[in-house]
Amino acid sequence: MVMLMGLIMLVTYGTNFFLIRYLKQRPHIDVIEKLSMLLGINMSVLFLDGILLFVGKLLIDTVEIIE
Repeated sequence: MVMLMGLIMLVTYGTNFFLIRYLKQRPHIDVIEKLSMLLGINMSVLFLDGILLFVGKLLIDTVEIIE
């Protein structure tokens, strides 16, 4: 479970890193547009992270029951 959480943290921070690099390359972006992109990407990534954690926990519990 700790490996799964580390992977999720890596994906979340990696996505933010690449998004910030992308936003710095664009010449004219309003502050509101930047914030909406950051919040939209973060919410999408966190939603997928939650699904991944749920499925991972479900698989771990299933393996423990089978053993």
